Amino acid sequence: MEFDMQRIAFTLRRDVVLLKNTFLTGILVGSIILFLLSLFNMIWDQKLSPDEFLGSFNLCLFPLGVLFTFTVFREFHDPKLNASFLTLPLAAGERLVAKWLLCVPLFIFSFSVVGILIGFFALLCGAFLFQAPFDSTILFQARYWKTIFLFGLVQPVFMVGALSFSKNRLGKTVLILGLLFVGFLFFNFIGFGVLNHDFGIFYGNEITSEAFDEASSDFSTIGKWFYGLIFGPVMLWVSYLKIKEKQV
Repeated sequence: MEFDMQRIAFTLRRDVVLLKNTFLTGILVGSIILFLLSLFNMIWDQKLSPDEFLGSFNLCLFPLGVLFTFTVFREFHDPKLNASFLTLPLAAGERLVAKWLLCVPLFIFSFSVVGILIGFFALLCGAFLFQAPFDSTILFQARYWKTIFLFGLVQPVFMVGALSFSKNRLGKTVLILGLLFVGFLFFNFIGFGVLNHDFGIFYGNEITSEAFDEASSDFSTIGKWFYGLIFGPVMLWVSYLKIKEKQV
């Protein structure tokens, strides 16, 4: 079967129609939490800093995005729903692309637009209630793109979890992520010690700290590519294999 954008667009529209209530409810809940967090940050110093707004935005974006992803892939484990979805004339790659477009670009765009509107409203309320300065530039930051990149990077991991487990999907996925994090941390520490043992870095706290800082600076680019490949394309490929397995 050829890769057809029309079939992907049809599947995307189908999912939007079926999940619109869930989608709107999640956006509404996230908007309320973002608004309250923004107001709360203005109580203490009568202003909303860029870090405070972006932190509040991230605190809403990531949990809601993860929950929405598990909702999107729920039909793969529901006997009443998966039969109708899996019988659609779609290739596994087309199903994956449609789900990814819904969980990542569409969700990010929707929540970002709503987040900016909520930010404007929070600034207006803050100016009225706390005499906070109305500085709309805090809503538009270059670091926002790092947030989007990280969101797109971790979502495939939760897509795999949503496809792999039929019960307690979120808990099991978070548990495995925690174990992977500990494993990667241990691996990095061992690798760092093996490569730098001859320099005697473990015999003084100050030099150890400096060595870790230097290693972080030197290998940050390599680490980003390494973990980016693991949590990005590799997880998407695993998701594709999972969908193909269920489709057979």
